[in-house]
Amino acid sequence: MHLASIGTIGVSCLILGTFLLCYRNFETIAEKTNPHLTGTVYLKEGLSEPQLANLREELLSYPAVKKVTYKPKAKVANELQAFLGASHSEILPGSELFPDLMELEFSREVPARDLTLLKSQLNQTPLISEVDFSEDWLSQYKKVRSFLTMIGWVLIVALVLGCSFIIANFMGIRHQARKEEMEIVQLIGAERSFVLAPFMWEGLVEGILGALFAMGSLMFCKWGLGDVLARDWNSLLGISSWMFLSWAQIILLLFIGITMALLGSIAVFFRTAGHSHS
Repeated sequence: MHLASIGTIGVSCLILGTFLLCYRNFETIAEKTNPHLTGTVYLKEGLSEPQLANLREELLSYPAVKKVTYKPKAKVANELQAFLGASHSEILPGSELFPDLMELEFSREVPARDLTLLKSQLNQTPLISEVDFSEDWLSQYKKVRSFLTMIGWVLIVALVLGCSFIIANFMGIRHQARKEEMEIVQLIGAERSFVLAPFMWEGLVEGILGALFAMGSLMFCKWGLGDVLARDWNSLLGISSWMFLSWAQIILLLFIGITMALLGSIAVFFRTAGHSHS
């Protein structure tokens, strides 16, 4: 029964840990793709150096614009080749059609109204052919992150309640052998806290062992499968290896594992104590 309880906690923590691991790597990949509000200004052909310098100064004069980076079409093609994993010796088809551009980095917490006005102003600039802001991508990123956060909380609540119920049944079977001992100890005047203590310690140890089992399994999977996936998808995702759980996530996993076991222990204790009084 001890092993059954530890295994149940381990599997539950493994499910939650897998979600947390995927969530952290999603955050890492999103950070690599710059999930902040940026803008791309596509330039017209044949602009001279003075025109580019004047345009850059004009863009920096807007309060919302924090940084301006000029990228000629050759650099754009090289970055696209690197993103696709192609060799630099290969000629990317259609690369001669890429326009020169300037990438804009905006200040944080820029009001949407200011960005709409800025986009309208830039579209009217003679040296600019097209303007593209990343507000759609940023909006989708925030929606996905909020959805994953909600799924995480629902998963935590479901696992804690479901696992606690299963553990309570396992512990109930195991603790039936102590029913007479509990009755004798209570008859001689033992406090309820004294009788509850062994239940709590069992739950604490089982919760820690179950969480450690889950984290060990996740580490093994991270070493065995994560590096393979990262190597094969490195050019697309931009990461060399999957990241493991953060310290905050490790502490959360331990806390969840202990909580599952303690809730099951407390439920069994009160149920057993209630039967003994009746």
